[in-house]
Amino acid sequence: MAACPLCRQRKGKRACPAKGELICAACCGQKRRIEIDCPEDCVWLGAHAGAWEGRETERTRDLRRLAPHLEGLSDAQARLLFLSLVGVTALRARRRDLDDTLLLEATAALRKTVETREKGILYDHPAEHLRAQGLVGELRGLFEAKDEEGNAHAPADKDLLAALRALEGALAGVAREGAGPVAFLDTAARVAVRIGAAPRASARPLIVEP
Repeated sequence: MAACPLCRQRKGKRACPAKGELICAACCGQKRRIEIDCPEDCVWLGAHAGAWEGRETERTRDLRRLAPHLEGLSDAQARLLFLSLVGVTALRARRRDLDDTLLLEATAALRKTVETREKGILYDHPAEHLRAQGLVGELRGLFEAKDEEGNAHAPADKDLLAALRALEGALAGVAREGAGPVAFLDTAARVAVRIGAAPRASARPLIVEP
């Protein structure tokens, strides 16, 4: 029996219609309606279908993990941080090997590259491990966009550097908790869901006022 694709620790035993795979009972109970976009007719929701509109304990944990790293960021920098949370959640759906350690190493490498560029030196700092190095380019791409003519646009290095430092700090903080290999990615996924559901206003209130 394959491991649960969400935690990669326990065996998947419940057929999840949203994921199209077998997931473990623990992840089903903890992540339904939060990280998992459960259909209303899912048999595992049962009578509790309307009772999973977020959880205060998880919102509080996410706030504790991210709020300190938002302090001192400008609105543009905070938006970049939230953009990274949405982006890494999308990356996670494509990369089964992605975990917090891999993301932290790739983030640190990209942060060093931007720091060096800020000093007028063009040098791409490599990640220590090959898997993390492959992720650096994808991470960089989260902050870039193309206009109708196909021209690439990227944020100012000052803003990007602040966002990367905040992301790296949050990742390192969660790693110190020892809460599991994808604890930060789980937080990112929950915040990404809230961002998608929230009115388009300033990025800050999405986490400061959960």
